[in-house]
Amino acid sequence: MGMQRMDMVSVGVIGLTSALTAAVYDRLPERMATHFDLQGNANGWMPRAMGAWFAPAFALGLWAFVRFVPRILPKTDKKRLGDTSAPLVAGLTVLLMAAIHVLILYVAIVRGASLARAIWVVLGAFYIALGLVIPRIKRNPVMGIRTPWTLMSDENWARTQRVGGYSMVLGGVVAVVFGALGGTAGGVVALAAIFVSALLPAAYSLLLARRQDQS
Repeated sequence: MGMQRMDMVSVGVIGLTSALTAAVYDRLPERMATHFDLQGNANGWMPRAMGAWFAPAFALGLWAFVRFVPRILPKTDKKRLGDTSAPLVAGLTVLLMAAIHVLILYVAIVRGASLARAIWVVLGAFYIALGLVIPRIKRNPVMGIRTPWTLMSDENWARTQRVGGYSMVLGGVVAVVFGALGGTAGGVVALAAIFVSALLPAAYSLLLARRQDQS
């Protein structure tokens, strides 16, 4: 089977990101800021060679892992995943990494630039997209909201992924809105929204399992 369209998009995005990095490489500082606090202030740096190429290389490795690890799963898990879930999740992961890398390059080149607002918008958009995809994923040990209770029950899995989808979309919207407002408060709310939206489905799967045990 040839590469699916989403696979081609993913590889294309990695290639474009690498080409952009090569094009601006000589303009990058010797020490690149690669980690930032909630206010957008740099608090972690890498040498130029590592800071410039780490994200594209990591995106390629992460894409390959998400995309091809399902192929070694037992046949029942492969059948549940189908032909679209892995390419979609892998593609979204690549888009997230590429967007973050472009922001890091921008901050490195443009003096005084900040990614305090943009990073939350990017993460929020990723959560929204992931929330739309997760309910379509069937029970498997690789991707989706995996807890001891979802992995033991198709019903628990399906209901938890549905709740997770709503939760992540809502959390992503809150992160985009408050992150775009900027400031420490906006960053804190955005971070809290992302954290809570990921925690709620896991808690729901536990409550659902206990309710089913009592019935």
